[in-house]
Amino acid sequence: MSSDTKEQDAKGINRRDLLKAGAVGVAGIAATGLGMGTASAKTVIPDQERLWTNSKTGRRVAIINDAMLQIGPPLARNFAKMGYDLVIAQPQKGLVKELEGYGAKVVVIEGVEQEGPNDESNPEHAKKFVDAAIKNFGGFDSAYFRTAIHAGADILNSTKEILDKSYQSNFLAVIYALQAVLPPLMKAGQGQVLILTSASATKPLYDFLGYSAMRAAANHAVQCASMTAAPKGVCVNAFGTNFLNYPDAVHAFGGKEAMDHVASQIPVGRFGEPEEMAHLAMALLDGKNMYTTGQTFMVAGGYNHKYDNLKFN
Repeated sequence: MSSDTKEQDAKGINRRDLLKAGAVGVAGIAATGLGMGTASAKTVIPDQERLWTNSKTGRRVAIINDAMLQIGPPLARNFAKMGYDLVIAQPQKGLVKELEGYGAKVVVIEGVEQEGPNDESNPEHAKKFVDAAIKNFGGFDSAYFRTAIHAGADILNSTKEILDKSYQSNFLAVIYALQAVLPPLMKAGQGQVLILTSASATKPLYDFLGYSAMRAAANHAVQCASMTAAPKGVCVNAFGTNFLNYPDAVHAFGGKEAMDHVASQIPVGRFGEPEEMAHLAMALLDGKNMYTTGQTFMVAGGYNHKYDNLKFN
């Protein structure tokens, strides 16, 4: 008896036959005896010539809740160039006109903000985007949500107020976003969601205890949500960034000298550009990859693999 035959007797399937079956498709896999129980989700397999859309217009639609900071603006440009229509908020000056120049129809949501009474911790925040997408286009295909408030202190100085702010904007806001976008996508049978968290979720900043802890909790929430959505053809992932060279980064880090000091401690030796991070994010949002879900992608120049922690002073 060959080793392959022994393995088949022990495990119920010949590994070589399984690999052969993979070359001829799902029908071949069923023929090996695995059955179709694990492949019953009615997912829409991407067609590179023409992607399916949940909209009623024939054009794919993306939601971006922050088109002002971080990777939101380059994401919007990438979508528009690919033929998407968009539902966005707080666009950078001139961005809407630029997107329309690429042929996109752009709906701008008013009355939402990054900080204030109508920020992401308000349950109605995310719902406004979903309602607008359905009203104007009949549906949507991709959703990107950035939630953030950088309230933090170390363990000895984390007050109830600081912790409450971190909980509301860095964790609870993620729950609200997922609860808003998942039902229509799951009902439609396909879609992609990307939640921006932070690289500090896996390598915490000790003096931002609440922020780091709530970002870690948000990543777990995304993983849980992905398991609920996967059987309905919806992919849900998290994107943990840090050290972006967005327009006000120099001011945020306290000047060029401070920024250079931080950059020297990032393994790649520099800050990341929003455009290059948006390029990776598009692979999780453009409808061409429907087999990646429940993952957290850390995009921080290798910082998360450093042994030592970042020193700001």
